[in-house]
Amino acid sequence: MNWITPLVLAPCDRPHARAVQAALVGELYRRSRLPVVVELASMAVFFALLRGRVRELPWLEFLFPGLVVVTLARVALTLKADRLEAALRRPKPRHALFTAAAALSGLFLGAIVLVVEPRLDLGHLLLITMCLMGLASLGYITMAGSPVSFAAAMLPSLGGLAAAGALHPPATLGYLFSLAVLAYVAALLAASLQVHRAFFHTVLLTLRLEDMALRDPLTGLRNRRYLQEFMQEETPRVLRRWLLPEGEALDRRSISLILVDLDHFKQVNDEYGHGAGDAVLVQVARLLKEVVRKPDLVVRWGGEEFVILALDSDRAAPPAIAVRVHEAMGGFPFVLPGGQTLRLTCSVGYAIYPFHPARPERLGWEQVFRMADESLYGAKDQGRNRLQGILPGPGDPDVAVAALSLPEPDFQAAREAGLIRMG
Repeated sequence: MNWITPLVLAPCDRPHARAVQAALVGELYRRSRLPVVVELASMAVFFALLRGRVRELPWLEFLFPGLVVVTLARVALTLKADRLEAALRRPKPRHALFTAAAALSGLFLGAIVLVVEPRLDLGHLLLITMCLMGLASLGYITMAGSPVSFAAAMLPSLGGLAAAGALHPPATLGYLFSLAVLAYVAALLAASLQVHRAFFHTVLLTLRLEDMALRDPLTGLRNRRYLQEFMQEETPRVLRRWLLPEGEALDRRSISLILVDLDHFKQVNDEYGHGAGDAVLVQVARLLKEVVRKPDLVVRWGGEEFVILALDSDRAAPPAIAVRVHEAMGGFPFVLPGGQTLRLTCSVGYAIYPFHPARPERLGWEQVFRMADESLYGAKDQGRNRLQGILPGPGDPDVAVAALSLPEPDFQAAREAGLIRMG
């Protein structure tokens, strides 16, 4: 539970907590554009009405501009939501700003109604009541992304109306009117919570389905589709650091791509059955996650092949990670369903993105992945249970990236020319 939503996520759904919060706040912004604009129109009606009826209160001339400024701030926050989200990178600060502006708007309205109500006749008071009720009715659905924001906006404004009814002589409004307003507020809050609950569970169901589509059901690791989507978002972030001028690039980190293939895995299935093979794959997934750092990504690429993305690593990291994975795999006793233990080896290929530090933008991550894949097949061709990688050589960087950009690059020729080196 958090202050964006009063609903609690089940333990199995807690990994989705941030995504749920972001979706709720994003929906709050999208839906709130109409009521914020309507609120501006209501401000103009209030000002025109009260200015003519309450001339002895000159401070209204200053109070209404303040209310309009706060409402305009909500408009700006709503219209600039995407840019603000990119700047803050988290939904909670954006939600806090919007809720604070909503609360200020409600306090302004509540204070105005509470002060000027005794000076209005019943007709004008009913007109103001209808405006406030209309805003609340519009808000209960449009602000359902966050019941907290809805309450912050509506409770002060309608609370001022209820308080005015209680303080004013019963002949005009009376306590019954105040109770009716409070009952109306309670009903709207309950309705808002129900809409919020429905939207909350819709968002959660969508996230569950997306997670199932991007996760391997056997091992629980991310799958090939997730890797492709992740790299499309991650590589521009990494590349931006490398394209900065030398003096401005404070932290030029890279992504190490490590491909791991179990040796002779087919024999496990043939000799012990597919159930034993599945048990081995589950244990491999668990082992790889223990070997790498927590922020790193382990993906089941397909069959008995796995991919490790070591994020924010230095240029010397790929060989060291490959050695660590290779040694851990060779020394691990895999337990089969019947209780037998089995020793397996693996072949490892690796590369690094960006590939050439002098020309970081010239080779995409798919081309670097192809180098790691080529290294893996080279390790398997040499007898398996080996490590091999492709790293930039001392040759001309322009010639190197041109050769490696070919549809079918000749890695052997590139190595002989010093354009790459085999790690």
